[in-house]
Amino acid sequence: MTQEELAVAASVSPRSVSDLEQGINPAAHKDTAQLLAGALNMTGPARELFVAAASGRAPAADVLAARHEIAPGPFAAAATQALPRDTAAFTGRHAELAQLMATLAAAAGGAVVGIHAIDGMAGIGKTTFAVHAAHRLAGAFPDGRFFLPLHTHTAGQQPVGPADALASLLLTAGVAAAQIPPRLEARAARWRDQVAGKKILLLLDDAAGHEQVRPLLPGAAASLVLVTSRRRLAALDDATVISLGTLTPDQAATLLARLAGWAGIHAGDAAVAEIARLCGYLPLAIGMSASLLRHHPAWTAAQLADGLAYARDRLAPTHAANLPVAAAFGLSYADLTPTQRRLFRRLGLVPRPDFDAHAAAALDGVSPDEGRRRLGELYDRHLLTEPTPGRYWLHDLLREHARLLADAADAQRAREAFHHDG
Repeated sequence: MTQEELAVAASVSPRSVSDLEQGINPAAHKDTAQLLAGALNMTGPARELFVAAASGRAPAADVLAARHEIAPGPFAAAATQALPRDTAAFTGRHAELAQLMATLAAAAGGAVVGIHAIDGMAGIGKTTFAVHAAHRLAGAFPDGRFFLPLHTHTAGQQPVGPADALASLLLTAGVAAAQIPPRLEARAARWRDQVAGKKILLLLDDAAGHEQVRPLLPGAAASLVLVTSRRRLAALDDATVISLGTLTPDQAATLLARLAGWAGIHAGDAAVAEIARLCGYLPLAIGMSASLLRHHPAWTAAQLADGLAYARDRLAPTHAANLPVAAAFGLSYADLTPTQRRLFRRLGLVPRPDFDAHAAAALDGVSPDEGRRRLGELYDRHLLTEPTPGRYWLHDLLREHARLLADAADAQRAREAFHHDG
């Protein structure tokens, strides 16, 4: 349920729901809390506990502690029936895509659920690849396309457990909260029953391991499951493992030229090839470097290559694990205005993986329209992604950098904006 859907169901304003969720208002009016509880189909002790906590008369921790006894609300996890946006600049991965597309014919036979586990290092483009493949395959799964981020590597957030993941999937599939069983096994059975006889596509992003994923698998034949993970999920029964490596030099140079989007950059240029090499052929770092070229048409590719080489040499002793991303990030951050830098640092402290214009407005003390504009500036520089309209994400590597750069004033502002003392 989106904020807007919850607001309509509860007959309150979307701004009221957004302000409560973001922590701008610390508590709801009792009448509003009652309306929200009704919209969430809460009854009995669960309703009483929710209303007390939402009204500020009981600790929210009591609600969290009781989650094993009652069906959770829609905020435990964030499944959607809308796939994240595809990218027009998708480049390479031809063999891996061919392997996935072959799954379509196999799934059509209805024998077993097709499962593909996509693994690779951070910044390699696992989610981008899975989303691109899902969009190409979506038409073959008319009964539903589900996207669920599992947040294994989201800074400041615990990975989504199987029980919460199943509750979110069931809510997204239209099951009322009061009808969701309290235990993991019963929820898994309810999920399999909900999608029985249907052709669905399920995309599970950033999984920790097979234990987290196995209970979420539908039992329906002719369905398809895509799982992304930094770990190789070889223990996942009947799964085809697709391991993504770095792009080839030619693919990386082509991606850089496509993302840069101006006539002075050509994939065949030696300087472009050097930028791709300095980016470690990682799509995340290439995207940030292309953004610098797009915003500075007076720069040459050779100048950017020199800047990246200097940044890599300077950061090498402390960022060996993610040196290409760190170097590209350093140049991108230095190129921001002071206002953009401040917002970027503070976004790294948001106590949830995604955020919207209201969150940006609270962090910077501006109007939601201005917050939306500032988020758009960071998005345009490949420092944010927008998986669904109006909701933005920081890649976990960039979130880590932003948190390291945040100062005491940033932390204080984040606490004031979100009532978060972590």
